[in-house]
Amino acid sequence: MICALKTVGHAFNVVAIATLLVACATAAQRQYETIVSNDRSALEGLQLCAANVYNSPEFSPLRRHAPIKIIDATLEQLSDDSFATDDEIKAILQIHPKLQWCRQQALDRISQSTPTLSAIMLVMVTKNEDSLIELIRRKETWGQYTRRVRDVSVQGSNVLQAEARRI
Repeated sequence: MICALKTVGHAFNVVAIATLLVACATAAQRQYETIVSNDRSALEGLQLCAANVYNSPEFSPLRRHAPIKIIDATLEQLSDDSFATDDEIKAILQIHPKLQWCRQQALDRISQSTPTLSAIMLVMVTKNEDSLIELIRRKETWGQYTRRVRDVSVQGSNVLQAEARRI
């Protein structure tokens, strides 16, 4: 959940690449441009919303474990053998609804224009939420959690790129 929204940055890159592919202005291409514009706007909104949550005082106890972009995780974060503390779990539970709202707003918009992309993103989010549950239950360390979220992000990004090319 904490890092799950960072995977959206990869989706943003996919949308940006897709925008570059638009050269002519046929009706289908104009429709495609509208879709890309909607998706880009939704992802930008998600990034802004998630950044606001990340920079909030409630997120403070989690920042040392969670980079704003999962791809920027340090070796220290990736190898962190500590389990979530009671205060960290409390912070996660406090911010989760805010991040969930950010994510839902973006998914709702994207699902209207490109339901296949939103379905892929939802799978990514679900996998990251499952990992978050393991972190909260102290069955997974911060490092394990960060690596799983990173891996889901990379794999999901590849699937998103393939789908964007198909569209």
